[in-house]
Amino acid sequence: MELQLPKPLAELMARPGLTDLTLNGHAHTYIDVGEGLHRTSNPFESERELFEFLIELGFQTGSRIDMSKPISDFMVQGFRFHAVLGQGVSSKPLVSIRRHPHAVIRLEHLVEVGMLSHLQHEFLEAALMQRQNIVVAGATSSGKTTLLGALIAELDERVICIEQIPELMVSEPAVSLHERSANQEGAGAISMQQLVIEALRMRPDRIVVGEVRGSEFGVLLQAMNNGHTGTMATLHSKSLADLPNRLILLGLLSGFDRELTVQMVSQSFDLVLQLQRVAGLRKLTHIGRLTAELSVIEVVL
Repeated sequence: MELQLPKPLAELMARPGLTDLTLNGHAHTYIDVGEGLHRTSNPFESERELFEFLIELGFQTGSRIDMSKPISDFMVQGFRFHAVLGQGVSSKPLVSIRRHPHAVIRLEHLVEVGMLSHLQHEFLEAALMQRQNIVVAGATSSGKTTLLGALIAELDERVICIEQIPELMVSEPAVSLHERSANQEGAGAISMQQLVIEALRMRPDRIVVGEVRGSEFGVLLQAMNNGHTGTMATLHSKSLADLPNRLILLGLLSGFDRELTVQMVSQSFDLVLQLQRVAGLRKLTHIGRLTAELSVIEVVL
């Protein structure tokens, strides 16, 4: 049986063009339909009503959220919910809702909506054919997952997609793995790092990680250095200028020293795709290559 959402919330989530919906408690709701966040009507009448909704939503989706674990993520009808109950973390419940495509999007569709140019489309198709290792970078809500999904959609291969929560739309022969939280006894957790290790044993044609945040980066680098070509990953970076330091930080979090990180990253990733919002639209603004010193990124397109 499909989960029933409160009608006022369901109506907001059904708005054409919606990408994000945020609730700062019950009385401050903001919506993004492609032009940035703007204030909108409130779907809940009290903090208590919102709190109880989040508890029930977590229960119905099998995602733990309670007094001892007040922050959780879950997927509902193609939307990603990030929920904060506020128990010692915030003064009120907080919800961030992100809409993801209900259908597979291909690179040609991104050309139609202006995210890619025709030249970029051709370049990326060639890069996939050449099995180049690609990192997709950008700020929050810049289109990283959308572009990564479109790249995967061009492939008829066994792509193992690894995510914290399932956001990518994939179809056979691609498969999806996602992180699992510990239960109330603190057991049963499965980390992104463990999933990357397991994926290497699953006869992958390619491995995709979205989004890289911690120690899984080190396992991914080792996989690429050991010959796993065609690997792709997304990570958070506001600009090309910020990306080298972000990559070095991820290497340090993985237990590598700075020198080894620079060496492994520069030898691993072939292309950097930088996404940004331009006049409210998500765009691929730069395609670059990492230098050996990892100090700058050479823009190639």
